[in-house]
Amino acid sequence: MIQGYPRWPSVRPGETLTLHVSTDQPHFRIDAYRQGRRLEPMGRLGPERLRGCALPPGPPDRDWGWRGYDVRIPPGWPSGAYVALLVPLDAAGRAHRPPLPTADGADARALFVVRSARPGRDTSVLYKLSWATFHAYNGTGGGSLYAQGIWSALDEPPGFKVTWRRPGGGTGGTVMPGDPPDAHEPGVRRQTFAKWDAPFIAWLEGEGYRVDYCTDWDLHADPDLLAPYRLLLSVGHDEYWSDAMRDRLEAFAGAGGNLAFLSGNIAGYRIHFTDGGTAITCAKLPPAADARRRWTVDRWPPERAEAAVTGVSFDHGGGWWHGRRDVLGYTVQHADHWVYEGTGLREGEVFGADPAYPLVGYEVDAVPYARREGIAVPTPGPGRWPELFILGLAELGPGWVAGGPRPAATMGIHATPGGGLVFQAATTDWPIAAPRDRCVARITRNVLDRLRLPSIRLVGPLPARGGRLLAVEGEAATFHADLAPFPDPDRLALEWHVAGGRAEPPAGPLVRVTMPAPPRPVTVAVTARRDGLAVGFGSLTMLPLGSREALERETLVLLREMVAPSAPEKPLVVATRDPRDAVGLLYGVRLPWIAARAARLREVAARLGEPGPAGEPPR
Repeated sequence: MIQGYPRWPSVRPGETLTLHVSTDQPHFRIDAYRQGRRLEPMGRLGPERLRGCALPPGPPDRDWGWRGYDVRIPPGWPSGAYVALLVPLDAAGRAHRPPLPTADGADARALFVVRSARPGRDTSVLYKLSWATFHAYNGTGGGSLYAQGIWSALDEPPGFKVTWRRPGGGTGGTVMPGDPPDAHEPGVRRQTFAKWDAPFIAWLEGEGYRVDYCTDWDLHADPDLLAPYRLLLSVGHDEYWSDAMRDRLEAFAGAGGNLAFLSGNIAGYRIHFTDGGTAITCAKLPPAADARRRWTVDRWPPERAEAAVTGVSFDHGGGWWHGRRDVLGYTVQHADHWVYEGTGLREGEVFGADPAYPLVGYEVDAVPYARREGIAVPTPGPGRWPELFILGLAELGPGWVAGGPRPAATMGIHATPGGGLVFQAATTDWPIAAPRDRCVARITRNVLDRLRLPSIRLVGPLPARGGRLLAVEGEAATFHADLAPFPDPDRLALEWHVAGGRAEPPAGPLVRVTMPAPPRPVTVAVTARRDGLAVGFGSLTMLPLGSREALERETLVLLREMVAPSAPEKPLVVATRDPRDAVGLLYGVRLPWIAARAARLREVAARLGEPGPAGEPPR
């Protein structure tokens, strides 16, 4: 028997990694492997023989306190996800049946990350391992945040508690009891590094992408972690976030950083780090009967729902945990979007419906939606929901455990106010499909190649209507690229790409686009080049309003402006107030304002009252 765990989950080249190890053999050694195109041997860490020490397992919620062994990370090691293979040795220093060099196993392994010695200088992409989620499902020692969870009432806030100072957390431990094997790949357990990360990293590095690596803990602890990068990758199953993790990602995206969620059930639970940052608590139950202790379930409140960052929520998606699931892929919307470039996919086609391993599942996220002009468009409720454009839709059938009344998976993209782009795959199994499915692979490359560039904020569509950026069918709208953050913007060559609309010849940072009638999706994108090299990218996707929708919206804006022609807290009309009480607000300067809007309102109302196409009566 031999097991171990790192004292801290990440180190830099040249620093000391402390591994805590227990073995019933007199000696052991540490062989290191890095996950690249394959699990690549990196050599021995420490001496040929380390003296073994047999110590008993501890509880799942407290630091196990095993003996630590300090080994130095070679200065030249590249950033990456590493597996320490713990090889037991007998008294003569011989290894009998050494463990196989794989990333998967219930013992003899410990996962750690080597961070970059040159953050952001060798690559603009940072890959975050969902390390907190690994530990949430880690059942080593008889407990997790699920089966046999241990409640801690002494921590603040209280909640179920696990320590990450124990074996497991990606590999080398036990996945929680009761978690069923994946019927599509029973040999590899979910909630492990080998399930989602290892195959995707092998594909990613095999395709020639260089990325730096980090863990959730690094994102939580280091406020400057994201500053050198342009794109953060979330891969597989990224369910557990702390407030600090959330704050860092929101600030990064809000300032123009790009995010790609090649994952599902994202940020569903909020966690708290305790015991000096070495343990995690999560209150997954409502308060008990003891009214003296007050706490709340660790789900994000509506005013701060996870969708504010991700654009989707598990509450509108679903899961399929037992047995072989329905064969579902994504139905294409807006096939002309740059995400689909080079796939050959057409409007309404389905990709990812692989009977051996379907793209949709085992857990998926969605934005609530309705149909407009035959297109699935978001209809979000309370809270902060960005304007995700749905590029792929999969409606979940009766076999799924649904999060809401109309469950689905919605692949899409949205732009932040700062110009950052957020791509949402909305399914845990995207990283498994990328090496298997030609279309998924090409979409992933399209996303990576653009989002690893500095973002360009696109301003538009202009002119704004009622303070809102709205495009209308058959009408022209102007977009311009905000190049202020770029040095020497006059030296930039801009390439505009318009899908779905008719563009006039662009004039430097400006492009004018006529919207299609009837309304169809439109994407306006721009690539900035300097000396032939791409140095920036920006994109906006929208479904223009129909003519009638634009009039309806204008009607409501006009009514609002007439009722509140100055300060919003002093409206002219309140349903419960006697109109005579507001007569004093009708002073002269407001009367022309009201008259102008009344004239326009009469015109708009008359147009709304006209018969529709083919003599249809007005609604």
